[in-house]
Amino acid sequence: MATRWQLCVCSLGILLLAPCSLSEKFSLAGSPHPVVGVVGQDVVLPCQLSPPARLPSMDVQWRKIGSGFVQVHEYSDEGPQDVPGESYQNRTELFLREFSSGNVSLKLKGLQVTDDGKYQCFVRNPEWSREATTDLRVRAVAPVFIDVLGFWGQGIGLACRSAGWFPKPELQWVGKNLAMEIVTNVTQDRENLYSVVSHVTVTEGEDNGDISCIVRNGLLETEQRSAIHLSGDIFPHVSPWLAAFWVIFTLVLIAAGACAYLGYSAKQRASLKKRSEEERLLNLETERVALESECQELCERLGRAVTELEFRRARSCMVPVTLDPSCKHPELTVSSDGRTVQHNPPSPEPAALYGALIVVGREGFVSRRDYGGEGRICRWYWEIMVGDSLDWELGVLSESVRGRVRQERLERPPEWGCWALGRSGGQYHPREANTVIQSWGVTPTVVGVYLDLEGESLSFYNVSSMALILEIPVEGSERLFPFLSPGHAVGRDLRKPLSICPPSDWDFPQKLGDGEEISSQMGLEDKFTYGYNHTVSSGSSGNYACVYEMKNSDKRVTKSHLSPAKHLSVTSSASSRGGGEEPTRTGPTMSLIIWAARCALVLLLLVSAPVITFVLEKRGLPEPAGLEDTHVEAS
Repeated sequence: MATRWQLCVCSLGILLLAPCSLSEKFSLAGSPHPVVGVVGQDVVLPCQLSPPARLPSMDVQWRKIGSGFVQVHEYSDEGPQDVPGESYQNRTELFLREFSSGNVSLKLKGLQVTDDGKYQCFVRNPEWSREATTDLRVRAVAPVFIDVLGFWGQGIGLACRSAGWFPKPELQWVGKNLAMEIVTNVTQDRENLYSVVSHVTVTEGEDNGDISCIVRNGLLETEQRSAIHLSGDIFPHVSPWLAAFWVIFTLVLIAAGACAYLGYSAKQRASLKKRSEEERLLNLETERVALESECQELCERLGRAVTELEFRRARSCMVPVTLDPSCKHPELTVSSDGRTVQHNPPSPEPAALYGALIVVGREGFVSRRDYGGEGRICRWYWEIMVGDSLDWELGVLSESVRGRVRQERLERPPEWGCWALGRSGGQYHPREANTVIQSWGVTPTVVGVYLDLEGESLSFYNVSSMALILEIPVEGSERLFPFLSPGHAVGRDLRKPLSICPPSDWDFPQKLGDGEEISSQMGLEDKFTYGYNHTVSSGSSGNYACVYEMKNSDKRVTKSHLSPAKHLSVTSSASSRGGGEEPTRTGPTMSLIIWAARCALVLLLLVSAPVITFVLEKRGLPEPAGLEDTHVEAS
């Protein structure tokens, strides 16, 4: 029994000591000295296993040692065999046939500058592992060339250049009569290879001999050399004719400079003269353009003044117009004051309509003698509030057509005996009126109608802009009556009325006194603006408010509104400028003065037009287009 235990212990000791003895039996050695390789060539990194043997299940790894380990090549008996590193594809090779002799060296092909560094050889099997390191020094050499640069100062310039060295090379010039100042530049490219360029000046001597350029690689202890021989004839010599040449050359330069200066002066004078002439013409052109602009502006102002004068002349003939309830279509409703008309169909559903939706005015117009003065009354003007209605028609018709309306026998307005301006579906008719209004971009809300029997014309105006919309001829000798047609009450124009505006002095707003009332037909205006006259005195300071009331036909107040109060403060300075005197009011006298001033302005513009034409003719400038036509129209 004791013998068995002794045998077991001995066997266990042998098993435990076997790996130790095997690991102590083998060793791994690299190169004791740095291995030097040349860029572009192959190099072998030695690694020897001693004693020579090929162990079972052996792995061999080559790694580059830097900030970490970079895999160069790996070999394994059991896994993937003979695998190069990622950055060393097709550039590494192991001597597999020499593994039996212990040679696990690595062959590195196509050496690069980046391959410089320390490499580790690592060998292992399941029982032991060994490693060894080898330093690789990469070097590169290149040919040397000498270039002759030509004359530099008192000698010949030479340049020595060479590209493709590693590590940084040293350059040396060897020869006689070399200048003390030698300039050498060393640069490094993307592949970490160095290029060197050096310049030197060689002066003339008795015997210059050969000039050599030597570039050395200190690590390889190798050098590249290039030499050039300079003879004495290549150096510059001073010729006896050189002084005469320089004198003649200087005189020629002076003469050429004088000729160039004279030519330049003449050219400058000509250029200055041309520039002054151009500036004169430019000033004349600028004056002409400015004068044309002024004339154009004057013509436009004159045209606007004439248009405004024509409108004011027409509006001065404003007369009151009311509608005749007995001369209308049955479905039309006329207000009690005879100024508003609207369509009230018996049913809100669309139905066939018989007859023209027309209401005729009470007043008829015919040329008659003015018994209150000289001449005849043959011009009338009134205004119609159309708002934003899309379907309406207004104008004048003859007495015979009025009779047909009264008898309810008029199906539609006739072509003869009826002169009108209308709107249907958003388009105005006649077509000329639609063209004019569309060019404005503004829809008229109040239309002025001007009947001139002396001139046999009917004119329509946009009251807000005092612009003429349309002028049509009026023929016949019958009495003419104003008429309105509000159109069918359907869609968005349902129950939208047409209203005749009451006569008023358009230029001068109404003024109110204390407690005074102003009545207005409801729905005719979007906004009322009235002034208020109050005699200012020292006791007038206080709060003021505006009250408006809405009354029915029985004069009973149905709605009222009080505006926010405003405070009026009267200071002493106001009293000193007028005290309690009543402020001047604008009345008929002031209206006549303003009219006289406007007429004088128009006459001034008419008189200035010939003067401007005379000035243009004296200056020899063309007359602006449209000026002559303006003279004719204005006269």
